[in-house]
Amino acid sequence: MAKIVAVSNTPMAPTGYGTQIAQLGLRALAAGHDFSVAANYGAPVNMEWNGIKIYAEGLLKYANDSGPENIALAARDGGVGLTLCDVWTLVADAWHELPIVAWVPVDHSPVPRRVAEWCIKGGNKYIVAMSKNGEQLLLEAGVPRDRLTYIPHAIDRAIWHSGVQPMRHTLRVPEDAHLTIITAMNKGKRKSFPEMLHAWTMFAEIHKDAYLYLHTDKFGHMDGINLIPLLKALGAPEERIRWVNSIQMRAGVPAETVASLMRSADVLLLASRSEGFGLPVIEAQAVGTPVIVSNHTAQPELVRDHGHIVAGQIHWEDFHESFAFIPNVLEILEALHLNYIATQSGEIDRAALAATMDEYDADTVYKEKWEPLFQSIESGKIRLGVPTPEPQPVNRAARRAKK
Repeated sequence: MAKIVAVSNTPMAPTGYGTQIAQLGLRALAAGHDFSVAANYGAPVNMEWNGIKIYAEGLLKYANDSGPENIALAARDGGVGLTLCDVWTLVADAWHELPIVAWVPVDHSPVPRRVAEWCIKGGNKYIVAMSKNGEQLLLEAGVPRDRLTYIPHAIDRAIWHSGVQPMRHTLRVPEDAHLTIITAMNKGKRKSFPEMLHAWTMFAEIHKDAYLYLHTDKFGHMDGINLIPLLKALGAPEERIRWVNSIQMRAGVPAETVASLMRSADVLLLASRSEGFGLPVIEAQAVGTPVIVSNHTAQPELVRDHGHIVAGQIHWEDFHESFAFIPNVLEILEALHLNYIATQSGEIDRAALAATMDEYDADTVYKEKWEPLFQSIESGKIRLGVPTPEPQPVNRAARRAKK
């Protein structure tokens, strides 16, 4: 069986990447593979979690020392590395000399130069796009078709399903009120908090039964935005806003509780500037809660019944040398109105919406996507660590001209 060293958040970390590593690792172990984690976050010392060995973070940021070192040790026995992180952070030369499967987020369009170069450099890697949009953009950036596939993020359907019980009483939200939930990491400007909160405040001025639950850090301690002065400047109704307990959130709110919070809401608002995937979008729909997202990168492909995709404008980000997206406030407001009407009329079939998320079931994704990939690597059908010629990026403008 395959020997895999994942470089990412620890499986017990209360993050999207931590969730994905936990789900993948447990299923790989159950299938007989040797799965371990070289942590880039969440492990100050070596430890073990449910049979998964976890190696401590290194001295360099983003595991640029410990990641390659642990993969190199595994490679002596035929093992491979598996990265789940922003690959532009992986700056050590050693990454390009090792057998690596890279599960790559693409949250800008086109693929940022550093991301494209990392995926292609050395010709030793196999790239896994976590969205269909990302797969197409990586192809256009020059990643070879035979070195690229698509495997989405996944959810545990034992937790995320339409039978989850809501918890409005705990939130102190009336049963007949309209509840919007925003669950997003308050880090930088990526999650569009100013635009989303501006739109919701306008919505709440019109609808006096509108409530908001914010599952995020209100003070922006991780280089984010202090949301308190923002809400005051907007004139948001403080008495109708609920917050997660910050200490509990950092420690990790159980997935079962988050599922109940999602099920309590009438809509999830996540109109981000950039998303490599957007895990809360499928989590919300899996419990029957519609979503509002931005029309950019991975987000539109995740939306199902009663969801709304809002327009906006592209925004150049110099660091990434690519475009993000700023959602339009009035578009978000309109989407909230449409959700309000659909909720009041009772036209949303939560069970039917939840069923559309079966394709993201963690067991299904592992069986149909990950296990065949691991078997192909083990059998030598996919060869890693062996350089291949570096292709030239596709000239998208020329290709469009031919059409």
